Amino acid sequence: MLASDGIDKTDAVFHYNQHDYFYYIQVSGYALTRAYMMNHGNIVSQFTAWATQQQQSIAAGKPYLLGEMAAVGPQGLAEITDVFGCAIWSLDFFLYSATINVTRVLMHMTDIGNQSAWQPITIGDIAPWVRPAYYGHIVTSTLIGPNNDTTIAEIDVRSQELQDYAGSASAYVVYRGDQIYAAVVINLKEFNQTQTESSATQLNFTLNVPPAYAGSNLTVYKLSAPGADSFKGVTWAGLNFQTDDGLPTSAETNDTTFVTVSQGGHLSVLVRDTQAAVIVFDTSSPVILQSPSSSSTGTRSSSSAAAAPASKSTTAASGALNSTMGTNSTSGSDPASKSSGERIGVPGVVFVVTTGGIYQKDYNSTQA
Repeated sequence: MLASDGIDKTDAVFHYNQHDYFYYIQVSGYALTRAYMMNHGNIVSQFTAWATQQQQSIAAGKPYLLGEMAAVGPQGLAEITDVFGCAIWSLDFFLYSATINVTRVLMHMTDIGNQSAWQPITIGDIAPWVRPAYYGHIVTSTLIGPNNDTTIAEIDVRSQELQDYAGSASAYVVYRGDQIYAAVVINLKEFNQTQTESSATQLNFTLNVPPAYAGSNLTVYKLSAPGADSFKGVTWAGLNFQTDDGLPTSAETNDTTFVTVSQGGHLSVLVRDTQAAVIVFDTSSPVILQSPSSSSTGTRSSSSAAAAPASKSTTAASGALNSTMGTNSTSGSDPASKSSGERIGVPGVVFVVTTGGIYQKDYNSTQA
């Protein structure tokens, strides 16, 4: 109403600002569970109420930000905001927010609230510590980088036939300038410490990428913990930030892996339930700072093809569009063609990554 009444006719409005929480105690009309929080569809639906405001901010050329935000308000919720499931929620929330032009998210943090990313003081018998949710912040910061030239786009896998993974998977592509920097794949299905890992607790993400990356050996960094209910044991790219001083150190385990892009421009990454993976395409800058006790720094170099820019294209030559865009489908759209690293018996989703800003689902598939 204020916008239509011309409140900004003198260009006095600096930004559009909304306060929001995913859930608020004694306000939200349902009992919150980790599984409900860790659902991409629920994150998406949260923004429905603000769609008009976002459109108004874009039309006015103003930034749209969330000036006060948290998973659970006002002060968090035990075994929801202080465990690893909240890290997965945070990462998915931040990345999705970026895709819909939310310019900035200011998280509500207090010294005594366990909705905060860390606890700065001793509370009862609990000493200061870094909560798992912090990892959602550090991974997002890593992806954005230092140069203010980052664009994040969602690869919509919600409509794919995921069986019991419906709502429990998300994927993003991160550009720095006009170059693909990374792809992010998130398996949000709840996996707790008491469960046993198997092929049934993994999701196979298959990416079709521009042919310029064929043969490239790409680094895959994981955001992991023993389970969604874990307080400790969280790692990002083989680093642990849950230290006495909050500085990263090498974790006891390092699940960093590598994946080779096939000559057809396909790669596959297995992601355990309640885990995220970042596939790095651009090796020109480190992914993370060196930890004090680590002998490695950032990404390892892959072949020159990985760093070389692929030409922007909206034709079939890009190896990335399907027939709905008026181009011929590529070999990657054949469910029978197995991508590099693909595992039979693991539920799978397939999406495409292009340098031309076109984000199209390739085909619906669950591997038998």
